[in-house]
Amino acid sequence: MRIKAKYAIALMGYLLLSANMAGAMGSRPETMTEYTEASQGTLRFYLQKVLFRDSLGRSNIEFSYSLAMDQLQFIADGKNYQAGYAISIIIYGQDGRQTAGDSWERTFNIPNYHHLQRGDSILADTLVLPLPPGAYRARITCRDENSDRAGHFDQRLTIPPLSGGSYIGGVKFERDYNGSLIPWPNRIYGDGAGPIIFRVGLCLKGPDSLDLKASLSDPRTQKTVWDGSLGILERPEREARMIIPVDSLPDGNYLLGLALSDRKKNVLWHSRYKVMVQNPALLSRGDFEERIAQVEYISRRSEFDSLKKAGPEQRDSLWRAFWKSRDPTPDTDKNEYRDSHYERINYANSNFGSSIRPGWRTDMGRIYIKYGQPDEIEKHPFEIDSPPYEIWYYYQDGLKIIFLDRHGFGDYRIVYANKEI
Repeated sequence: MRIKAKYAIALMGYLLLSANMAGAMGSRPETMTEYTEASQGTLRFYLQKVLFRDSLGRSNIEFSYSLAMDQLQFIADGKNYQAGYAISIIIYGQDGRQTAGDSWERTFNIPNYHHLQRGDSILADTLVLPLPPGAYRARITCRDENSDRAGHFDQRLTIPPLSGGSYIGGVKFERDYNGSLIPWPNRIYGDGAGPIIFRVGLCLKGPDSLDLKASLSDPRTQKTVWDGSLGILERPEREARMIIPVDSLPDGNYLLGLALSDRKKNVLWHSRYKVMVQNPALLSRGDFEERIAQVEYISRRSEFDSLKKAGPEQRDSLWRAFWKSRDPTPDTDKNEYRDSHYERINYANSNFGSSIRPGWRTDMGRIYIKYGQPDEIEKHPFEIDSPPYEIWYYYQDGLKIIFLDRHGFGDYRIVYANKEI
């Protein structure tokens, strides 16, 4: 596919300028780091999965998701407002053919739009799909029934053989939500979301007792800020749950390390997961300077300058005032605007970063943080007559942006925008 004519001129001009400038589980432990990220597409939701076997020994995949209610479009229905969405899970085998799948529809009403801005405007559920041992690819889609906006995940699945030994089904993150535990795959805790809660799915053979150890470390200081253990005395157990308090931890990303050992202290499995803590009143000086840089995209110049010049005695009050002025629900503990901002930063770091710079400092990261997920993306990775490039469209903002990967290393820079950004 070629660039449309009115953008080709801008891109060719950039290429000519560049040319002129140039002339001038088994028996071994498993180790992995998983990062939470939002779905691809125009509707944002979060997903996690856990493997388990039912009472008859059959393997099942448990998919759990969370979806902010304000991601959906509501329409008037008498005195109420109505919305609906559908979740579909399609499983493909190694030959590319569909081998399993199902779909679930959800419809509900709310009394008024103010309900959307309350702290309990989260939709979460767990879906179970039987799946025999094997290697698969899964596509999970959530579609808004009123707007037809959709988001999706494409993930690889490996189901161990039923005749195999012990295995770990996965880690399911949760949160205390109005007195009940709900799935919490975005892994953002603190500041209204409460402590870190997770459960490890187990399917383990043998009479031995086990020990599950957990540690929370700060990658900025390389220090462990919390550690604990849980004894598992009887097997087989379906799950083991732990809770980690975060009230005393400053804002930032943390690494949760998990290790499962037998009574001889042999490590059967270990893994790491990235979690985020939001306690804006507990920022250190270094944290504060980085957070100031991260809000430059969304702040007014006077606000940004005040934050940069703030002394230690002013820092916390100005920071709280900055976010309070943008809080759509100031009477609740949750600040949806701030949560969305840091979700976008995490997404940018996971998708646009490199060894040179974090994702939030890239051109693509800056646009994603400021405007969110594009309504449409044209990707051109293998053009004969130009380096790789992408075109992002934001229809509501009337915005079209061209990013060019000049050197072919994934460093996409803005070379054209049809309006000031």
